[in-house]
Amino acid sequence: MMTVHVLHAGDGYTYLTRQVAAGDHSVRRGEDLTDYYTAEGNPVGEWLGSGLANLGVSGNVSEEQMQALFGDGLHPNAEAAIRAAVAGGASPEDAVQASRLGRRFPRIQPKADGWDAAVAVAYAVFEAENGRSPEVGVERDLIRWNIAADRIATTLKRPGTDAEVATHLSQMGKAARQPVAGYDLVFTPVKSVSVLWALGDQDASQQVREAHNAAWQATVAWLETEAGVTRVGAGGVAQVDTHGFVATAFEHRDSRTGDPNLHTHVAVSTKVQGLDGKWRSLDGRVLHALGVAASERYNTLVEQEVRNRLGVTFVDETRGRNKRSVREIAGISRELRDSFSSRRAAIEDAYETLVQEYVAKHGHTPPKTVQLSLAQRATLETREGKSAPKSLSRQRAEWRLAATKIIGEVAVNTIGATVRQPQQLSVQDEILAALSIDELAERVLNTVEDSRATWRRSHVAAEAQRIARAFANVHPGVDAQQVADQVAQAVMARVIGVTAPALNPVPPQLQRQDGESVYRVHGTERFTSTRILAIEDSLIDAARTVAGFTVDRVTFTATVEALNAAGEYPLDASQVELARRFASGGRLLEVGIGPAGTGKTTAMRAFARAVEAGGGRVLALAPTAAASTVLAEEIKVEAETAHKLVDVHRHGSLEQQESDQYRIDSNTVLLIDEAGMASTPLLADVLALAQQHGATIRLLGDPAQLAAVESGGALRLIEQRVGASYLDQVHRFIDTDEAAASLLLRDGASASLDFYVTADRTRGGIRPSMLEEIYVAWAADRAGNRHSIMVAGTNDEVAALNARARLDLVGQGVVGKSGALLHDGNKAGLNDVIVTRQNDRKLRSNQGKDFVANGDLWTVIDNEGDDLKVKSLRHGGVLTLPAEYVATHVELGYAATINRVQGMTVDTSHILVDPQSTSREQLYVAATRGRESNRMYAVVEETLEVDAHAPDHLRTSILDALTAVLARESAERSATEEIQRDQDAAASLSTLLPAYEDARMRVYDHNQLERMEAAIRDVLDSEIADRVVRDEAWTHLASRLAAHESRGVDVRPHLAAAVRAEDAGPDPAVESFAKIYHHRIGAPAGSASERSLPSWVTPPPRGTDSDNREVRDWLHAQADLIQERIEALVEALAANPEPWSEKLSPEPDGTSLQQTWRGDLGNVVAFRDLNQIIDTETALGAVRRDDEAYAAAAASLKRLGVVEDSRAAEARRRIADLRERLTERTNAAGKVDVAARVRRIREGKVDLEPTHRDDERIQPGPRPGPSV
Repeated sequence: MMTVHVLHAGDGYTYLTRQVAAGDHSVRRGEDLTDYYTAEGNPVGEWLGSGLANLGVSGNVSEEQMQALFGDGLHPNAEAAIRAAVAGGASPEDAVQASRLGRRFPRIQPKADGWDAAVAVAYAVFEAENGRSPEVGVERDLIRWNIAADRIATTLKRPGTDAEVATHLSQMGKAARQPVAGYDLVFTPVKSVSVLWALGDQDASQQVREAHNAAWQATVAWLETEAGVTRVGAGGVAQVDTHGFVATAFEHRDSRTGDPNLHTHVAVSTKVQGLDGKWRSLDGRVLHALGVAASERYNTLVEQEVRNRLGVTFVDETRGRNKRSVREIAGISRELRDSFSSRRAAIEDAYETLVQEYVAKHGHTPPKTVQLSLAQRATLETREGKSAPKSLSRQRAEWRLAATKIIGEVAVNTIGATVRQPQQLSVQDEILAALSIDELAERVLNTVEDSRATWRRSHVAAEAQRIARAFANVHPGVDAQQVADQVAQAVMARVIGVTAPALNPVPPQLQRQDGESVYRVHGTERFTSTRILAIEDSLIDAARTVAGFTVDRVTFTATVEALNAAGEYPLDASQVELARRFASGGRLLEVGIGPAGTGKTTAMRAFARAVEAGGGRVLALAPTAAASTVLAEEIKVEAETAHKLVDVHRHGSLEQQESDQYRIDSNTVLLIDEAGMASTPLLADVLALAQQHGATIRLLGDPAQLAAVESGGALRLIEQRVGASYLDQVHRFIDTDEAAASLLLRDGASASLDFYVTADRTRGGIRPSMLEEIYVAWAADRAGNRHSIMVAGTNDEVAALNARARLDLVGQGVVGKSGALLHDGNKAGLNDVIVTRQNDRKLRSNQGKDFVANGDLWTVIDNEGDDLKVKSLRHGGVLTLPAEYVATHVELGYAATINRVQGMTVDTSHILVDPQSTSREQLYVAATRGRESNRMYAVVEETLEVDAHAPDHLRTSILDALTAVLARESAERSATEEIQRDQDAAASLSTLLPAYEDARMRVYDHNQLERMEAAIRDVLDSEIADRVVRDEAWTHLASRLAAHESRGVDVRPHLAAAVRAEDAGPDPAVESFAKIYHHRIGAPAGSASERSLPSWVTPPPRGTDSDNREVRDWLHAQADLIQERIEALVEALAANPEPWSEKLSPEPDGTSLQQTWRGDLGNVVAFRDLNQIIDTETALGAVRRDDEAYAAAAASLKRLGVVEDSRAAEARRRIADLRERLTERTNAAGKVDVAARVRRIREGKVDLEPTHRDDERIQPGPRPGPSV
């Protein structure tokens, strides 16, 4: 596989030279690595990449060169060049500048907040006063609170409120942002390849190494072709070709834990040279987008190389639940492979324990240097440490000895012959062997269609690589990479482009070498298929079709009245309306949208009773079998999974199809719960069944919650195209502020975080600490008889939380110490709570009425060997789970993944939040499960990896971590929606205008930059001028000067007027003189062009330059499109006014006045379109003080009579109200006697119970029952 890691400037590269190139021993600065490795250690790093040609660098890599390129952004041989230049009379500054490759890395000064030091002192004081360290939990929380309260009081000169203190806590600990210096591509073959390299004879070992080298080198060459691009122009609007990568490669033979692990680090510098000779930054967007495709390409190449060289066979092996299979070499046992990995697991456990002990003692995360020493200590405590670099021959001897203890000496000695033995083809292999390229392509297309509604070329390429490897395995003579390319090409011939073509195709001068427009990011085009579009069309048509069973108004009203009379609370208005639409709407397909906690179950209960009262029947469908069972109990109807219903009607017997559980007729209403999690093809299958039998469909869900793992987006598509019913009152939470905050969280509004921060619902720290805090809080809730759940994003984290819970429960004597081994490494014994993760309809309980379902919770009442006798927590039925099922499909049930908790209601939830992976939808789901409270534990800093094979992660604050999560949307859009979005984007000013301005300045008048630079150097001090033209904002300043010039103005007097006396001695603290002069010079007067373009748009060229005629013609066509877009937006607003436009003065009569009025309105709508302002309540969004377009639009808005945007003000006021209520939740924060407070809690003298615990509703109405 290949992974991509970001390398930061400064010392971000050093783990490569320290840990990879130097055999895990530090290298002295300036030391030649070749000398270090002559006898022992890993091979020396080497230079590679097409971009080296113009640098004059090749061969081995030195520490000095790495520091120059990756540390400082200089020529690799800068140190020698600088010394020579200074000796020749150049100033040190000029010498350094001459060696700089493009712009220098930004210098970001870290802002030390002193937080860790203050915490450490406070913990020491506590220990001195109490004779012990403060305990994790309440004591440490209160100490941190006291520190924050002191700091706030010092800053504000008054005691801070609880909200102010909590907010301060959430902002502590953020590290300074570091510039990117490069990307570390790590190429690692599957474990069996490393094992064969370690244990095979010398020839086999060398062949494996050469196979690995050939594979990664070919992959890097492919990446150079596909991803070797840079960005130019204002804001990097254009993407242009380069001369290729400048990179270094370091081969490493083992993991830090000593396991055989052949892999290569390729450090690609962010410095690339454009075809114009200028050094710029690599556009990392493409590299990241191609990561999976490149990884699969390497996998294909290394497998083919090893197979061709050694005659081995690769076979598919599963890696556990929900994981893609891996192809390993047949004949190398999993036992042997796992034994080499077990050392790493032991060292990781020891390392995590040492980190936790450090945090417990010192109260903060250990610094990176301490983490490294802890990792080394963990290694020494679990195995013989690496006291010195070892030769490969010594390592191979040690590995053979270790393998002999596992599989025996004979097996080790004959491993080369064993892997060459012919393997019998599986049934799947035989089927695959007979397929043609077109048939393989059809399989790939089906796979891609089932997994996503739209896709990129890289997705097709990755799937083609996977099927090509399997195909080549049964056709040893074929070229797997060639097969993959042919299959991918055949797939692309079958698909439809989603990405809209350019409205104004660019001339050759605005194209890259491959013919693509420089204004289109390479590799981002999206595609779909006719099948996907047809399915989406059929769903939209169904939502518009009048057909199927309906309940008359009288019957529905009587049903609701009866339910309201019998229940404790009446249905709210939105619940009644949703139930009415579902029962009496009269369409083949209806959609209902319900945010978390809005009482969907209550509304569905009313809907089901109304249908039954009208002579019909509701058949409910849920995403899992366990969920369908609970749904059936909650609303008292038959329920099943949608997959099972479709399967029965496709393949089941007639008796099955006509049974009550699966029968469909014209009186049937199919209710699909959590419809957002149903794939679009599955919804189409259910629709086909409904149409076949005359039934109707009702979709209930929330597009803002978790979506389908497969191709999705249908629920939101139907909502947007046809409409839906909405539940709009949140009933779940005891705290009304939490209810309001949950809706803001759903929308991704950062204001939502105010509640969670100020209500003390957030924590932050390293991952092990956060997992421990989650467990401690969960255990306390459990001890308080609350129904609580621990929630995490990955199976590994859930397994860790489950293990932690079981450890304590065993220690307390609550559960048995011995038990059956589960697939995630945990054990399940007597009294443990477990969850079954696979449907098995043959395993039945509760008198045969219930089967074992995915998501069911059980208590172990006896463990008979590896079998488990269990009792259902839901219905009390008892059965015995056989050992095979237990080992594969059972997990402990104390924690759950976010996907598994959707639909669950508990008292409290404790959520691990990873800012690198958690999405907004996941956070919203996880943070809305608990009635009483939902707490977020953010990973704000990562500890070093045990292997030290990845760069450091930057530390962040709690607030920034959560804000990053809100910005990450994971919900897939339908193909139809993507097409519409892309067409809108292609016509918008946010696409048209930046390309126009870039081509106007950078390409058409290619001397313009030179003229503007000459003006800068004529007017400004030389040192300031140098800083200006190297500034990232230089193109913006040059564009503004050029705009003045295009109106016949001499720019030098304008520039001279902007210079002030204090600029003479440039202050190093001034971040950007280019931005300062851009602001001071100001926008030019109105456009002198014949078009009605806004004043801030540069007029198209007037000349007839024959050399640039194609570009000139393109610019005029582009200007026409810009004008047409603005006119269309004005007309659209006139036809469909938005709230922000309600205060506009009436459009005047008379040609001149009307033209002026429309010109002003055009200014406003152009600004909105350029900046993609979608808020309909406010005209211009946030104030932009240095933005000429904003200034012009604001002036136009004022002339149009809009003094205050009242609706926008009201929207802002609503958010402000929430902030104010949160701020005023308590009086001024006071300091706390920590030890006394904890004593009072333990003595029961402090009430920790929430008020009105049984009141789940904000508005009166029936309480929804708990759901799982």
